[in-house]
Amino acid sequence: MKYIILVFFLLISTLTFSQSKKDILTQKWILNKVEEFGQKYSPMETQKNDWVQFYSNGAFKGIIESKHVEGTWSVHGTNIIVSVNKKLSKTKINWTKVKSVDKSNFSLEYQNGDLITTTLLFIPEN
Repeated sequence: MKYIILVFFLLISTLTFSQSKKDILTQKWILNKVEEFGQKYSPMETQKNDWVQFYSNGAFKGIIESKHVEGTWSVHGTNIIVSVNKKLSKTKINWTKVKSVDKSNFSLEYQNGDLITTTLLFIPEN
């Protein structure tokens, strides 16, 4: 009986105190690394000031490849959907996919206008 109560308490504590993906993502992220063709690199000169800011209202803005990008985002179960507004964005992006998000890392895979697939690895600004 004590074991069941302990397991129940731990389960409730974990669920109560863990942040949701939406809460974790809603902040400003700074580009830390770039991954292309299976290799990780430091950002190139044109990427050194890249960032993305996710807002709780489902909008995002940022700088990718030194160019303005914005759009919408939402959480659906375990998936995070990011949609780039191509009319308002200067960066040419064909598609995006959130690969992972936790308190210390966020990774976004995308295909640019040259059809190159790149993964951007971000860290929180703070």
